[in-house]
Amino acid sequence: MSNDYEKKRSALTVSTASIDAYSDELKRIENKIDVQPIKGWMKKKSPALLKGWQKRYFMLIENQQDGPWKLVYFDNDKTDTKPNGAFDLSTITSINQISKKEFTIQFPGRNLELKVKTPELCQQWITTLNYLRATTSPQRTKRQVSMDSVVKMADESPTKIQNHKIVDTYTAQQAQVYKERQRNSLLIDLSKGDKKIKEKQNISQLSNDKMIELVGLKEFFKNMNEQFIYQRMIYGYLSKRSKGKVKYFQKRWFILVSAKPLYSDYNDEKILHESQLPPWLELDTITYFKQKEEGKPPKSKGDVKMLDCQEIIIKNMSKSKESGYTFKLNMGDRLYHLMADSELERTKWQSALSASIRITKEINNPLKIKIKKNIDPLIKLYDEETQLIARREKIRLKLEQDIAAILTEEDVVDLNKLINQLTDLRQDMLESMQASIVKDPQRKDIVKEYTDIYHEKICDRITKFWDQFYMKLQSPELLLIGQWLHEYLLQMKDFFNDDRILLGVRVLLNIYVNRSLESLESVIYQIIEQERIQEPFLNDQEQLITQTPVDLFKIINEGFDMAYKLCSCKETVLRFGGFGKVILQQYQGGIQEIIDEYQLSISKFVAICNNTLALHDNTKQYSKRLQTFGNLSDEEVEKVFDGQKITKNFVQIASNCRERIFIFYFSRVGTHFKKHYLEIKIIDTLKSIIEPATEALSQLHDSFSRKLWKQLTDSIILYYFNQFIISCSKAKKEQQNEFIRKLENDKEILFQELETFIFEKQLQAALKPFDDMISFLNEESLSILDPCKSLRQYFGRAFSEKTIKSIMTLRFDMDKEKKKETIEICKNLIDDINKTQPIEDDTIRIIDFLGQEDEEQNTTQLQQQEQVQRRADIRLDFNDNENQYIPQQQQQQIQIEKEEYIDEGYLYKKKPKSKAWDYRFVRIRKGFMYWYINSNSREAQNKINLQNVDEVIPNPKKSTNFKIQLEDSKIYKFKTQTKEECELWIKTILREQNQTEVTVITLEAIQIGNGKMPIIKDYDEIARKERQRQKQEERKRKRIEKENELKKKQMELKLLQQQQLKELGDKPQPHQVEVFEQQRRSGDTTKKTTSCWTSFLIALGVERPK
Repeated sequence: MSNDYEKKRSALTVSTASIDAYSDELKRIENKIDVQPIKGWMKKKSPALLKGWQKRYFMLIENQQDGPWKLVYFDNDKTDTKPNGAFDLSTITSINQISKKEFTIQFPGRNLELKVKTPELCQQWITTLNYLRATTSPQRTKRQVSMDSVVKMADESPTKIQNHKIVDTYTAQQAQVYKERQRNSLLIDLSKGDKKIKEKQNISQLSNDKMIELVGLKEFFKNMNEQFIYQRMIYGYLSKRSKGKVKYFQKRWFILVSAKPLYSDYNDEKILHESQLPPWLELDTITYFKQKEEGKPPKSKGDVKMLDCQEIIIKNMSKSKESGYTFKLNMGDRLYHLMADSELERTKWQSALSASIRITKEINNPLKIKIKKNIDPLIKLYDEETQLIARREKIRLKLEQDIAAILTEEDVVDLNKLINQLTDLRQDMLESMQASIVKDPQRKDIVKEYTDIYHEKICDRITKFWDQFYMKLQSPELLLIGQWLHEYLLQMKDFFNDDRILLGVRVLLNIYVNRSLESLESVIYQIIEQERIQEPFLNDQEQLITQTPVDLFKIINEGFDMAYKLCSCKETVLRFGGFGKVILQQYQGGIQEIIDEYQLSISKFVAICNNTLALHDNTKQYSKRLQTFGNLSDEEVEKVFDGQKITKNFVQIASNCRERIFIFYFSRVGTHFKKHYLEIKIIDTLKSIIEPATEALSQLHDSFSRKLWKQLTDSIILYYFNQFIISCSKAKKEQQNEFIRKLENDKEILFQELETFIFEKQLQAALKPFDDMISFLNEESLSILDPCKSLRQYFGRAFSEKTIKSIMTLRFDMDKEKKKETIEICKNLIDDINKTQPIEDDTIRIIDFLGQEDEEQNTTQLQQQEQVQRRADIRLDFNDNENQYIPQQQQQQIQIEKEEYIDEGYLYKKKPKSKAWDYRFVRIRKGFMYWYINSNSREAQNKINLQNVDEVIPNPKKSTNFKIQLEDSKIYKFKTQTKEECELWIKTILREQNQTEVTVITLEAIQIGNGKMPIIKDYDEIARKERQRQKQEERKRKRIEKENELKKKQMELKLLQQQQLKELGDKPQPHQVEVFEQQRRSGDTTKKTTSCWTSFLIALGVERPK
């Protein structure tokens, strides 16, 4: 019963408070108290003990659905945050002021303690809350509050306390609406700062012209075209919303300058650059100013880069309380709210800023292309037409007008003027293409139009100038054109690729190189001639040299440097690889002829040897230069310069000179050993051989002198053992040990005398036959195999069965059967070695077999002096020796040609300035006639360029002989085995001469772009071919004239013979036949051949000899 009493008492208390509140509410309504809902920051005390006071943003929101007001609070005042909680004001039981700035709102089950900044604000919150909690809907005002309902409310309140943390959707939406309104209007609590803003707004607004003058732009733009600059500007007053907690719009003066025109009714092709603007102003960037008192410069308040602007948002003003026309700039991380005074002004700003965004994205394109031309007018003109044919015709007319404005003169005779005009045209085309390619989407159709019109105009102008003035152009001017084409090729490689441009560069460089080579022929000849005439001098290392390596590579390097300076491209490097190769090969061929035809002094042979080392080093350095300048791979350098082959030829030249030195000093080494073995005094023999050559060889580089001393050592050992073996067959029994002791002593002497000239290991290897021979003379049958094998390996096939038999005659310690058995064992060993090892060339062997007698050697003494070693012959490798695959269908035709012609075989070649003949293997390939030591030789001794052959003349006296006469009157004589073979060789040479053209640096076949004609023709090559054709026709004409003249004479002679026979009638007398035989034996002294019948008539006295 007591519980029921407490409930009723509690309900009565609440009821009394509710009635009092209701009465106050009625009084306020009656008295019409004007209290407005407020919002703002307050501190809320957390119910948790440790959290204390929390700063929260509070708002009073009216719920149109349920009726009562609600107190809603947030973490901050931003529009995108959700409310943390909402209190229903109708459930407030009481509001008590705790202090001047603190008050408490009591709800059922919760006391809300709040604190504000000022006492006035505290009183304002209390008054407003008391007013709003008492405000009810009309339905609630009419309702009578009864005791039963009060008791019922009290009965339910302890169990049904509402959770303020749960905020219904409607309240949350209303809160967002209230916050948005707060941003756009100032409802309450105007601070002192707001009053100052209103005061500043009362300052009179300056005109746009005045603002332009105050910011300093008028002075900056006075030298510019007014239309040009003002069509790229937009400026004026806009209201900008503040970014502080209290949001309001402030009047600011805005300006933007773009790189291109912003308005569609005007367009030009220029681009405005930032260098033309004041330092504080950037292109396509909004700069806004705060106006000061009249006459004072405004202050810049900030910049907005249009490159960062993602979109422009137009606000719907029909649902806004703002008085102006707002649009937003979405920068991604921030929104700029700007307000114009009219819809027309807002539209103008939107259009200009949208154009600025597009322009700045083109200027700052991802391709990093610097735009220098505005292509928009041309695109607009192109897009006006819907039909493709009409479009192309319209743009063709426009581009031809632009070309005519640049190429003011149609017929330009000055190369520099032409290059300047073409450079302007190229630059205009490049700028237009770059501006087209950065468009979004890319305008490749415009690029195609420029390619078809501008590019073809450039090609036509170059071709026209070249065809008209190519003969008058100097060599440096060729490189200037080549450099321009190379730059053009590089600039246009991203837009189009025309092989004609690269072909033109190659043709120009080809002409330049060939002209340079032609002009340098006499210079190279002088260098070679100086090598023959001038005496060498000693360098710092006391070695004989000449100036040739320096002079030769000075020509090559200076030619390359000058060309690369005027035309710096990879093609220049490639062509001058061939340039250096040709010059060095000309020098090598000239040195070869000097060595063959002139009796040079030993000092000159020494100098040529030493020069090859410097030439070899310079060749390697030039290869590295080519690789560095042209960024070439090793394979590319080797392909154009062929440094390995050039180096190989220099090595062969040095080897040849070294052998000539060897022949001069040591060709008669064998004569020092033409005595009985025991009579040879090796120390005296060495002195007589070495002393004459010591001084000359000391002036030779170590790498060559050591080879000569090693070669001399091998020759001494060869002749030494040859005489040893010859003497074995004549030795007596008591001399066996004396032979062995002499071998031991002579070995020591040789080692002591030669160790200063040869490396120790090489010398020991060279003297090893002494140890092997001693073992051979001391060992038994089976043990003798090792020294026998070593001697065979050292002496080669000269260590034969005859040699073994001669040596075994000295073995008096063996009986006949033992000797025979030993000889048989050694013979089998040598036979086995001969079967496994390749056959040696007999022509390079000094001695056929060890133990060869002097009489047998003397029969071939002349050949031995010239063939001491195979290295005695020069073998320069000028041809490629490429084995080409012959298709199956050509085999039959080639077989027929081989029967009619002969392109390889053995011939006798007459040595220059000598009566001796060399037996050489001759091969005709690709317009050249090469000859070799034999058919197995890989390298030619020399060659003849058949295009330089003036005439091939058969010998009238000897039908197997013929000679080749060159244009410079030089003559080569050859001899065959038969007359038919001679005729075949002559026929083959004439055929090859007619079929092959002059060998020059030629271009690889390149497909011309789009099947069009090349822009640069090689007229030098055309003229060269024409001269070659005329030369061939002239030779053919001369041959025909000679044949016709011969036929005519033969016919006249035949008629004369018939007439004389008729007159003679009888047989010739015996004394007349005798005269005929005498004259036939004496031979005809004339150069022309005489037939047998003519000779017979001469013998008869009918005809007199011519």
